[in-house]
Amino acid sequence: MSILKISPNYKYIFVSGLLSISLLAGCAKKPEDSSAEANTETSEKAESAEAAADAVNDNQPDTTPSTTQKPDVILNAEANPAEAARRMVREANVAFTAKDVVKTTLAIEKLTIDAGGFIEQKNIDFHVADTQTQKIADGKIKIFEKVDPLASLIIRVPSERAAGVVNQLLPLMFFLNQQQYSAKRYELKLLEEKIAQTQTVPSDTRRAQQTEIARLTQMEVQDRVRYSTIQIQVNQTSTVRERIDIDMDAVARLNGDSFWKRAWNGIQYGWQFVLDLLVVLITIWPLYLIMIVGMLIYRVAKPWINKLK
Repeated sequence: MSILKISPNYKYIFVSGLLSISLLAGCAKKPEDSSAEANTETSEKAESAEAAADAVNDNQPDTTPSTTQKPDVILNAEANPAEAARRMVREANVAFTAKDVVKTTLAIEKLTIDAGGFIEQKNIDFHVADTQTQKIADGKIKIFEKVDPLASLIIRVPSERAAGVVNQLLPLMFFLNQQQYSAKRYELKLLEEKIAQTQTVPSDTRRAQQTEIARLTQMEVQDRVRYSTIQIQVNQTSTVRERIDIDMDAVARLNGDSFWKRAWNGIQYGWQFVLDLLVVLITIWPLYLIMIVGMLIYRVAKPWINKLK
């Protein structure tokens, strides 16, 4: 069996080839690594730029006008354990903008009746903010009015359904303008009423009358415990109202006298004015007498005045 011998020259060539291959492989990997690092740095810079842009946008005000603005829930309908063990006098105040004041008021009345409550007070007002007129034929004018409709209601509903009734107002809203809620203990509310009573009732009132007033006050507070008081203000965006009215000046001109009749009336008024003037001149006759006496005295005294000079 023969052993294969490799000459030193071939060994040198073999080692040189291995070194060349390793150097080529290392050079080929460096550009790939550098491109990967460049891509990573670019993505990190882009992410930081997007984060900075988002931060700037969050700090800037939103200039897009909103057509509706209202929460999902106004009052929490879940029973509070702390209030369940106490008699509470609940009151709420809600103000919002609606599409139509009259229709919204009717819907609120229906909600109140369905909840077993009643309407304590209702007022609908169409306030005229501005008026412009335009003259038309036949002694008439056309009036344009800028009207701001407003409705105010006070409803009373059972206390356990008050939150549900208030939340049912959300579909009627465009914008929620105000929201207030208060819950006072029965004893505190009764104490406030008693203090107000002592300030308004005279001290010399008979005891029987004071007892009756105290009884009625207690009944009123008890009724407020059973039925919550909800005050609602509903306003509507301004609208323009048009109507036809009578122009009194134009009617007077159209239905006035003719020229000849007015001329004859002018002559009569002129003659009457002359007669009135003569009467005034006759009335001041003492003034004429004083003037005549003064002129005579001046003529008599004039020569003496000239000699003295």
